[in-house]
Amino acid sequence: MKNRYLFIILVLSIFAAYFLVEKDEQKEVALINQKRSILSFSTYGKINSISVAGNTIIVKDAIEENLNLFYDELQKLKVDRILESEEVNEDLLKFDGAETITFNFANGKIVSFMVGKKIELNQSFYLAVVDGAKTTWLIARFETAFPADAKDKNRDRSSIPYEKFREVLQTPKEFFFTELKK
Repeated sequence: MKNRYLFIILVLSIFAAYFLVEKDEQKEVALINQKRSILSFSTYGKINSISVAGNTIIVKDAIEENLNLFYDELQKLKVDRILESEEVNEDLLKFDGAETITFNFANGKIVSFMVGKKIELNQSFYLAVVDGAKTTWLIARFETAFPADAKDKNRDRSSIPYEKFREVLQTPKEFFFTELKK
């Protein structure tokens, strides 16, 4: 009889552990999907124009190869974390003269990305996504290869990826309309 009770307790414990793990995994998948959807342009539809570095680029007039290069650079942006509203103090996260990129979509939606301050502890930085009246603050990073000495203890704190992303957001208007050398 004692073995039967122990067996029942064991089976119930296994089921409880399975459901708890499964529930945590579902939350993790939902969070990953939310992170991806914030930076996914396909969820908004077709892009009509891009405002970058103070210029508005009409997508249909730009050279497609150059647009693809620009989009490829933007795809290197990864979301590490979505900040909760209680964690956000905009005065501490943003700075004056922050680079902004704005996408105007065919359905009338306007989405802007505004670069915030760099986080001193690693290569991440704050990024605001403004979708209509809703502003979402993220901790993001720009995945780009940069030369760093393996012996350099501060390479993980380097601001090079952050500066590279800021350079992408300062792309001149001429880039979109000039044939690139083959």
